[in-house]
Amino acid sequence: MELRDESKIRLCVKLFVSFLKIGPTTFGGGYAILPVIDREVTEYRKWLSPKEMSEITALSGAAPGGIGVNVAALAGYRIAGIPGLLSAVAGISLPTILIMLMLCVAASGFSDNKYVQAALHGIKPTVVALIVYAAIRMKKQALHNAVTWGVAVTCLLLLLLFPVQPLLVLVIGIIIGLVAEAVFSSKDANANKEHGKHRSM
Repeated sequence: MELRDESKIRLCVKLFVSFLKIGPTTFGGGYAILPVIDREVTEYRKWLSPKEMSEITALSGAAPGGIGVNVAALAGYRIAGIPGLLSAVAGISLPTILIMLMLCVAASGFSDNKYVQAALHGIKPTVVALIVYAAIRMKKQALHNAVTWGVAVTCLLLLLLFPVQPLLVLVIGIIIGLVAEAVFSSKDANANKEHGKHRSM
């Protein structure tokens, strides 16, 4: 039991350190951090599979709050339970809090500085690139048949062309997913039933 507790503590320390390193890269919004978390958790540490990470990202995007913290919380919980959740959230949040405190102190003196403004103009397109990269990586797990492609395209058009609330788009996706699952499950059940009849004959 003591060895198990010690290994859990070490795992939580590793979670805290990993997300502590990731935390400062959240500049530009939560979605920009997704590729970094994905690479750390699935490729470097191998704590989770790409499929698990894709599911966690989808749930985090549907939940309220910042997606970066949500992903850290769900990933930490999946890896080490409640202690893992607390370690991951503390690790990812601490650098951001400290950086924001320093920025608040320095903002009054540097907000009009031309070099600071130039740096911000350069950062904006890189954040867009990070978000696109995260979407491309998620595509491999999320878009695997005609139904999922249809849902993605429909929701994208709704968001671009109509003043639709994102929550409504999420609800539409959930409903379509449930209906598709029910249809495919009934088809599989009927196919298995027919296969059983042929075997009995």
